[in-house]
Amino acid sequence: MDDKLKQKLKNYVLWLLGRQEYSRRELTFKLQQKEATDEFIENLLDWCEKHNFINEQRYCEGFVRKHIFKCHGLKRIQSEAMGKGIDRSLLERVVEELEIDWFELAQDAYNKKYSNTPANLDYKDKAKRVRYLMYRGFSYEQIDFAMQSQ
Repeated sequence: MDDKLKQKLKNYVLWLLGRQEYSRRELTFKLQQKEATDEFIENLLDWCEKHNFINEQRYCEGFVRKHIFKCHGLKRIQSEAMGKGIDRSLLERVVEELEIDWFELAQDAYNKKYSNTPANLDYKDKAKRVRYLMYRGFSYEQIDFAMQSQ
């Protein structure tokens, strides 16, 4: 790789990071698409971490907050975090620090979707609502709490 291409890739990474936070894994993938060498990618991302352009803790906190705002449960957050390359122990630490009430979040998600519907449900409607909350990543206990509170 020549110096011109290296500088172009460095500018590309800085441009990406200027728009939003990225995990190291996401940036590695983007640079691999641009056909950068593995050695160059490692050096560039180490440089970015050294200058605090990439911070996995900060990225993870933003990721979790975004999903909480969308009323997603822990299972959904964990699943999507694996796809983004977030370390599981880091994710658990961030979730613990935020002290999230998953039962209340499940109730909020349920009320957002079903606040204007009748409370008496047949089996089919109840199953549909349970599937909706399960897709959003809540446990059975949290779903039961959310549905009982209506």
